[in-house]
Amino acid sequence: MQELGEARTEVGSQKAAPERSLASGCRPPHSPGSSHAARCPAMNPAGPSWPRLRGLWALWPLTAVLLSPWRLWAVEDNQECTWQVVLNKFETVGKNQGSDRFFEQEPLDTVDNLFGLLVDAPIDPDEKYLGFPYYLKIDYFCKGESSEALVRKGHLTGLKPVVLVIFQSPVNFNRWKLEQLQIQMEAAPFRSREQCSAEEVCVMSWYTPMPVKNGSVVMRVDVSSNGLGPFIPNKRFQVNINGFLKRQQDDRLQFTVGNELFNLIPRYFVNVPSRPLWYTVDQTPVLILGGIPEEKSVLLTDTSFTDFFLVELSIDSCWVGSFYCPQGNFTATIYDAIATESTLFIRQNQLVYYFTGSYTILHESNRGSESWVRVLPNECIKKLCPVHFHGNGSEYIMALTIGKHEGYVHFGTITDGLVSFQRLPRQQSVCESIQVANCSITWAVYTEGNYNLLLLVEIEDTAARKYFQLVRYDLVSDLLSVLYTIPEFIPEARGLEFLMILGTETYTNFPMVPKGMSYNSFNNMLFIWGNFLLQSYDSENFIYLADFPKELSIKYMVNSYHGEIAIVTETEEIWYLLEGSYHVYQLFPSLGWDVYVRLQVMQQSSLYASNETMLTLFYEDRRLYQLVYLVNNQQGQLIKRLLPVEQLLMYQQLNSHHSLQQQKTHRKLSFINLCPFTVMRLRDLPDQKIYTRRERYRAQPPRVLEPTGFHTENSLAVYQGLVYYLLWLHSKYDKPYADPVHDSTWRWWKDKKQDEDYYYYLASNWRSAGNVHIDMANYKKIYDVKAEYQLPERIFLDKGTSYSFSIFLTARGHSFKSELEPGNIFQLLSQVDLGVVLADPSCIEAVVRQKVLINRNSVLFWVMLRDKRVCFDQGISGHHFMKTSILVKVVGSSGQCFQNTIQGLRMQGNLVVPVLIGCPPGKRLAFDVTYTLEYNRLQNRHYFDCVHIDPEMPCFLFRDIFHPFFLIQDLVTGESGSFQGSYVLKVVGGGPTMDTVKEYSEEEIYRFNSPLDNTYSLIWTTDNSTATSDLAFNIMSQSTGIEWLCLENSPCHDTVPHSIFAPEYFFKVLVSNRGVDKSTYCDYQLIFLLHLHGLPLNAKRALFILMVSTSVFLGLVILYIICCLLLPLMLKICNTLRWKINSIITSDSYYTYSSSSIGFNRTSSVVSKVGSKVAVNKAEPEEAVKSPT
Repeated sequence: MQELGEARTEVGSQKAAPERSLASGCRPPHSPGSSHAARCPAMNPAGPSWPRLRGLWALWPLTAVLLSPWRLWAVEDNQECTWQVVLNKFETVGKNQGSDRFFEQEPLDTVDNLFGLLVDAPIDPDEKYLGFPYYLKIDYFCKGESSEALVRKGHLTGLKPVVLVIFQSPVNFNRWKLEQLQIQMEAAPFRSREQCSAEEVCVMSWYTPMPVKNGSVVMRVDVSSNGLGPFIPNKRFQVNINGFLKRQQDDRLQFTVGNELFNLIPRYFVNVPSRPLWYTVDQTPVLILGGIPEEKSVLLTDTSFTDFFLVELSIDSCWVGSFYCPQGNFTATIYDAIATESTLFIRQNQLVYYFTGSYTILHESNRGSESWVRVLPNECIKKLCPVHFHGNGSEYIMALTIGKHEGYVHFGTITDGLVSFQRLPRQQSVCESIQVANCSITWAVYTEGNYNLLLLVEIEDTAARKYFQLVRYDLVSDLLSVLYTIPEFIPEARGLEFLMILGTETYTNFPMVPKGMSYNSFNNMLFIWGNFLLQSYDSENFIYLADFPKELSIKYMVNSYHGEIAIVTETEEIWYLLEGSYHVYQLFPSLGWDVYVRLQVMQQSSLYASNETMLTLFYEDRRLYQLVYLVNNQQGQLIKRLLPVEQLLMYQQLNSHHSLQQQKTHRKLSFINLCPFTVMRLRDLPDQKIYTRRERYRAQPPRVLEPTGFHTENSLAVYQGLVYYLLWLHSKYDKPYADPVHDSTWRWWKDKKQDEDYYYYLASNWRSAGNVHIDMANYKKIYDVKAEYQLPERIFLDKGTSYSFSIFLTARGHSFKSELEPGNIFQLLSQVDLGVVLADPSCIEAVVRQKVLINRNSVLFWVMLRDKRVCFDQGISGHHFMKTSILVKVVGSSGQCFQNTIQGLRMQGNLVVPVLIGCPPGKRLAFDVTYTLEYNRLQNRHYFDCVHIDPEMPCFLFRDIFHPFFLIQDLVTGESGSFQGSYVLKVVGGGPTMDTVKEYSEEEIYRFNSPLDNTYSLIWTTDNSTATSDLAFNIMSQSTGIEWLCLENSPCHDTVPHSIFAPEYFFKVLVSNRGVDKSTYCDYQLIFLLHLHGLPLNAKRALFILMVSTSVFLGLVILYIICCLLLPLMLKICNTLRWKINSIITSDSYYTYSSSSIGFNRTSSVVSKVGSKVAVNKAEPEEAVKSPT
């Protein structure tokens, strides 16, 4: 059946998927960092936690036979196959080595070199491309078939998984932008690196990058099909970052909170009482579950118990019992365990510890703890109470004391991993405030919407009589008041489902024993529970739910916060309650449970056993799950399985509403369907993204130029870089100056779009560099998301906005009647009624209109929900929402109507939609610099830019009237329109250069911007006479112009120029509509730099410069005149001097030349004579030598 398929999806099969991360805490020692399935040691059954299955009546096998074909015909071919997803590191792609743990958070720079090789590709070579540390490996398997062959078959038939990664927005909105971001990716086929004897492929899988976003540690991965190949139902996976791991020197992973245990000893779980799973809803990446007897060990998971670890905590386990800390004995058991976004809290005995994980993408620096930190060392803590929702950018936890400080609550605040506690009440204890001698706080609930603590106080009077009161403490005013006194005995209901407690009812002899409280901040519903169940919408008037038996006692309650509540008793019974109904259903043990389990056993399901123990019960994606320890064939196994609430209720309904009618020769079995309608459909649903505020990007893998279509390591790395750059552009798009095109990817492709045909030509001819082709159309923001045929998970409403839809109901049988109204007019009425319950009717209103379609035996209801404009002040986009909800209910349908879908049975008739009132996420105010330049050029009939032009920040001339224009940009829908509201403009900083811009103080901001200033410090003024209520600042509108003044006491007065050009100045401008624009809840705040040039100089400085300039000019003129008048005389004198100098030089040269000539002649004569004489003397010896011959 369908539930079996879903359960197998969660637990898996080691044979069908050997690399799957399974739901078992036993892991072989040789596989660090992963959690493969491993059987635990054989064990003897220790007695069943569930009662033995009772024998079914003769009617029920027949019922099962009749119902099974009806249930299986629609899901027989659809539920056989399921997706499986594991996480692989960058280095292990293509290796079938199981799953890696998600703890690396920093991007990798290993892909940038590949982008340098992609010449003639539509990328910017000057950009730095990074990659993510992990990939998602995607396969699918079907029951009884080989997964490897199935994946090959799917690839050959065109199947490609489509992955949608949903990032959860962070808690601290003061540090990170709150947004509902999604990215849709198509998986790329990749062949395994292992040896293969086949020609093409043996083992293959699909891969996509696993993106990481700053501020998000919780991610949901939805896997669906592209519509080709076999039909595989959509499936969601929890992929969260585990900040409590570290890598050792030998590359093994180790927990920072303690030591991992690989042996699940049966005594840890068998016949151990279940305990609640406490965490911050939708924000917690790592869940923790304590309660293991006499062991300081916990179950820890980062996949919502799809897989898990058994960890022995490294705490000191001291015991500080003393005369003021009453405790009977010491135990190592971890009683209370609470998980928040980055911090884990535990209580052992009367000691409280916390451990902060290493989440660098959440905090500015690594604030991870080195060891467990003990808090409240001088206090005796008897209980930790969770706060399920965050508020004001922080998470909260409460510790109840015992002993010397009993009557106080230690209120803990967790902000960015920093933990702090304060003792409340601040002035005096609760006992002193309500003027009683002895009291004890049993439970505490924090309502983050109005900053109140609701305290369940046990009081003992002087006569030793004990009674309980509900007390409210206001954290803002430090005031305490008693809201309600709980009756001492359980009232007599006398067969009613519920009873309004008015004080006039009769009571039984059963005492009321309150144990705890549960509060839903969306519908303001408070439950006080114990051996009874009280319900209230205002914490002052209570309703007693009589269906819950007074002989039982509630241990804890589990709220889905979407209209469903599960109840676990001290005897491990499970009960169920629907919002808007007062009937409490018993799910286990029940006849419906017996039928369901027997059907599962008939199908040889391994998810059920005669010996099983439930550890905890929790909701995930509106579905109820159990964490159960099974004993099958002396093998212990810890699994997560679905609790099929709808199917159990349907079986119980069939059991209680059937009849056997005697026919002629046989009996006829018939069932009575109590559902008032046969068909229920939602119609006219509006565009979902407008109300859900989800932004979605699309990225497809680059096209590989290979006939088989398989990707390589390089092409997957390019895919990583493209996805990273796409998300980086998204994060950088939130800037004050609006782009000409309202699209975050516009800058990526604006210079490459014109060459798109050229890139396609290269790819068509297999000439693209790197054998990959990047299609620019595959990386963009998508706005045409198809609407789902169901109400959204939650909606956001701005001031005065509305949300409407229609409900089409086909009545069962004849359900119409006519009534005669005044005027002899017959009004056709339907007996199918629709009710709407508003959690805050003073803040929102609902309008319902009915149209009877008698020819179709149907009724069409049109429902509209509208904000009343009165319950919320202005706030920043995505901050400080008011929580409320709407319940749309078909009368008589609670627990009676079911619809068979591909995903299984679904309950119909109750529609709960949480509503968040305030400024929706994704809206922003931007400076429309493009239209501002165009309009100012038209008004001033000229435009002069700065000498050094900056295209990102154009200049404006000081003497021109400045007309600013702004845009309201919706990042979700892609709409961008001119801001038509009123606003206040202030100059909050400035400086002559960008490096010298400084922030102004509050006093300076007032003097520089207020029209009431009389110190001659105004920077600007306007002719608009409208001002704020205190007349402190001008109220601007779209047509308002600004005249720049820069009076003598303003910082821009007498700006010294740094060059020959006119002075420049950078103003830091704040624009806000808070308090002046009544059309929206959005407090639009925009801060941007405005560059002005041509500023005037100080009069003295200008006179000085004028005098210096004039002097220099006159000097040059006089010098010119003098030069012009004296030039001929000077030329004549120069010529005369030159002639005389030349004459002197010539005469000196002549005499020198004459003297030199006479001396030379004389010397020549002497030399000639001497030379002749020498020649004669040389000739004589030669003759003497020759004479003897």
